Amino acid sequence: MAENPLWDYFWHGAKQNSSMYMSYCKGCVAVELQKTGATASTLTQDTAAFKAGEIDVKACQAVGNTRGEKHAWIAHILGGKTPCPNASAEARAEATLQKTGSGSGSSQKRQRTEFTPADASEPPPKKKQAQSTLTGLTFRRNNMPFGADEKAAFQKQALRSVVSSGAPLKLFEDPEVKILLGMLRTTAPGVIPTAKVVGGRLLQGELGIKISEGGRGGGGGGTDGWKGNNRESINGLCANVDFKAYLLELINVTAENKDGPSQCDHFAEMIDRVEFKYGCIVIYFTTDADGGSKKGRTILGKKRPWLILPSCWAHQFQLILGDYFKVNDAAAIIAEDATGLIAWINNHSKVRVIFNEAQRTIQVSNGIVKIIILAYLVANITRWTTHYVAFVRLFLLREALEFAVLQNRPAIIAAQVGAATSTEAVRLKEDAERFCGLIRDQTFWEGLETVLGDLEPICLGTNINQKDSTRLDQVLLTIAGIYLRFAEHPEKEVRVSMLKRLEKRWKDCDQSVFLLALILNPFEKLSCFGPNANLNQIKCRNMLLMVYRRVRSRPDNEDTPAQRDVKEKAVSKAFMQYLAGTGDFADLNDWEEMSGNTDLIQVWEALVDSAHLAELSKFAVEILSIVANQAGCERTFSRTKIEQSDRRNRLGLAKIDKRVKIRAELRAEHARQGLVKSREGRKNHKSTAALLSVPRYRDLLEDQDDEDETERGRALVSSAEGWRLQLAEWIADAKSAETAERAEAAERPKWAPITLALLFGGAEKPRARKPSARVMEEEEMLMQALADEEEDAIPDDGAIEVNSDEEYS
Repeated sequence: MAENPLWDYFWHGAKQNSSMYMSYCKGCVAVELQKTGATASTLTQDTAAFKAGEIDVKACQAVGNTRGEKHAWIAHILGGKTPCPNASAEARAEATLQKTGSGSGSSQKRQRTEFTPADASEPPPKKKQAQSTLTGLTFRRNNMPFGADEKAAFQKQALRSVVSSGAPLKLFEDPEVKILLGMLRTTAPGVIPTAKVVGGRLLQGELGIKISEGGRGGGGGGTDGWKGNNRESINGLCANVDFKAYLLELINVTAENKDGPSQCDHFAEMIDRVEFKYGCIVIYFTTDADGGSKKGRTILGKKRPWLILPSCWAHQFQLILGDYFKVNDAAAIIAEDATGLIAWINNHSKVRVIFNEAQRTIQVSNGIVKIIILAYLVANITRWTTHYVAFVRLFLLREALEFAVLQNRPAIIAAQVGAATSTEAVRLKEDAERFCGLIRDQTFWEGLETVLGDLEPICLGTNINQKDSTRLDQVLLTIAGIYLRFAEHPEKEVRVSMLKRLEKRWKDCDQSVFLLALILNPFEKLSCFGPNANLNQIKCRNMLLMVYRRVRSRPDNEDTPAQRDVKEKAVSKAFMQYLAGTGDFADLNDWEEMSGNTDLIQVWEALVDSAHLAELSKFAVEILSIVANQAGCERTFSRTKIEQSDRRNRLGLAKIDKRVKIRAELRAEHARQGLVKSREGRKNHKSTAALLSVPRYRDLLEDQDDEDETERGRALVSSAEGWRLQLAEWIADAKSAETAERAEAAERPKWAPITLALLFGGAEKPRARKPSARVMEEEEMLMQALADEEEDAIPDDGAIEVNSDEEYS
């Protein structure tokens, strides 16, 4: 029968049981014989000879018995901690080979002499029964071949690994990666996909944008552009469905014209392509407010009046930040000094060590056990809120800075000058003297504190309006909060200028849609508006019908004029009930308290099954689903920076498009499965509840920070000169927006603008205007129709009852 090669290194002894012999290590026996002077010439493999005493039994007994099977021999030769010192190198190699699984006892097919028992009465060994197999082949675990399904699954996971980690497509062609996978499974190199397979068949097969059909109220889109690493102009087209942004496509627009008519045609083509490809309806389309995009949106609004075309309010708040520094010269100077001070400390390590030691000394004196040395944060050009964060950190370290200058001013100057001589030494000394004097300047710190107070509401507005789920009513409340903040500003010039600029930006909005979104918020209605807003129920109803007719004027609307008239009446009646809180809306005030749910969409969806409320509910969901920012496009820009790095700038736009889409889906999947820990929002603001005095505005301040953590390579404002350049860019953007606003004033929607002062102020009173005869006739007919249909919906005097003036305050 077949013999295990390890038998060559052991002597056979007597049978230990019916099928297993005792064995003795030849190396150990030989060493024992040398001690007694005996020879091993008479030693044989024959059991009978062993029993007859031809083998030195004493030597074997001194060595000790080893069970005659593979695992016992391997344990004896290799040992747990101490291997057998008498085993030969060949014995160790064979034991190692069998232990690692690379070899087997029957691999060499050696034949072993069968032992004949000396005693005929001894029963013959029992024959082992082989286990039946289906194929007759056996494999060790790491030698198992891949089946067709396993190969497909392996290659799909290889693609997901490449995309998720941002690795190059040729990752699995790297020799070391092949060796690593081969150590886990020897047949893995045979199924590893090449870069061509990963970037071709696998990448194309994994595509599948998971956009729900129509979402909770239709979908909307937005587009933004940037320069790629290869200096080509790229536009990203994104969809926002159910408050989640999806990348639809990346478009190379290097050769496209940037004028208004060209941009209009470009936008219309993108919208048509999306509606045809995904079978959806685009309700709104958001772009930024630069000259070409804004003009293109204006022309598109004339050609397709059913589209809601808001500007990106994340960009608008950047312009408001520029407005602030443009109208407040003192704030611009303070910001420049603060930026210069931060840069000076960060750029001189010896000086920074002195200031860090001052932090340590102050913390020790205050009894703090865990010493934390805070860094000096640097503002980021494209992250607008980092200017505020950097200045807050500087103000927080004021005590340590002043203490260091007071105690070690000569040492700071000496550390700054160092070994410099002549003119360079004079310049360095002047810089050190200037910044040390700035640190001791109380006026600078008081001015910085004022600037921080002014920047905070603007930065909060920027953070709030970078979320994929920011609705139009939240945008309006954000604008109102900033307006009320600057309405109380102590400096008249800043107050007047900022209010004027905020009014101009609000005037440039599609005001009726923003106001309607806030009114359709069942937790707000008209409660946020001031006493002089003059938004009575009839005016709100007219505004609703105007926007409703506009949105429903799509050419693919198959309703007949009679059907449209019926729906408009149903919408008008339901809306008046909603404002009055009667009928199906009687219990709406208790919704939040009873359900604990503040999801506005769910409130309106709960009413969609009522036949007479269905049309208003659908329309309300559409309006409340509009997101007026391009955060999705901005994050796409960040992801393309990862996929198309400086070392992979030849990667085609089509492959970047696919990789970005798959990476976004993988991140969402990992978050749902709890495989990654979601990052908590930054706590940059100590108190947000009382910051802005718009009723219930604090609800908007949750989850402020939605910036993508994967953004890298941003330009930092590391000097006062850099701050001046950034300020000039902000001012230029603000001027460009003003120019575009003046040029397009005549092309705004036919809606009488309402100022922020009237909407949210309390001091001014509007001038009384006599309504036209047509309006009075429409209102009288409407009131009569509603009174006939439901007597309890409207009081006898034709006006909605209000419990108190507080509802409007």
